[in-house]
Amino acid sequence: MVVDLDPILHLPVGPAKTAALVAWVQGLFPAGREPVLVGGAAVELYTNGAQASDGLVFAGSVSPDVARVLDSAGFKRKGRHWVHRAVEVFVEFSSRVLGEGEVAGRLRVGSYEVATLSAEDVLADCLAAWKHWNSVVDGVNAWLLFRARREKLDGKRLQARVSALGAEDALRALMMLTRRLHDREVTQEEIKKWAQRGP
Repeated sequence: MVVDLDPILHLPVGPAKTAALVAWVQGLFPAGREPVLVGGAAVELYTNGAQASDGLVFAGSVSPDVARVLDSAGFKRKGRHWVHRAVEVFVEFSSRVLGEGEVAGRLRVGSYEVATLSAEDVLADCLAAWKHWNSVVDGVNAWLLFRARREKLDGKRLQARVSALGAEDALRALMMLTRRLHDREVTQEEIKKWAQRGP
């Protein structure tokens, strides 16, 4: 049974709406075969909205049945993107499976439980994008994610994922910043300047 999308689309912007949208999309798929949330929306959920996302990106593909439901709900396909112009929501299916060594997990946000890439994998991806592509947004996201989840992260797994992506120096830079700041609150502008310098 497909849940009515309209009430979700009119929720205020934030992690509750994002989680509801993710759960709606994943609910279109058979249990155990739902696409896995990756990217910025995963950061948004892991950080409880410290960084907002402008769309949902999933590792997975769309069957003809799911395509029909998306279309009937007001989404229009543009390549691998599905755009709902009336409320400016876009959903991307990257048509890829999780990468070698990546794992999915379940994350509870309010009353929703959604399939996401593990926090260690999301953090490693952010650090790699910050290092290899000079992506300031990903450097900021790495800090926000680390700050929000550091007590729950599997340090050995994180190190292995970062090493696999060749981003060890980015992780070292993040750890140095953490030690330097200790528990001091920092502004978004300070973190952005730090990320602009690169690892």
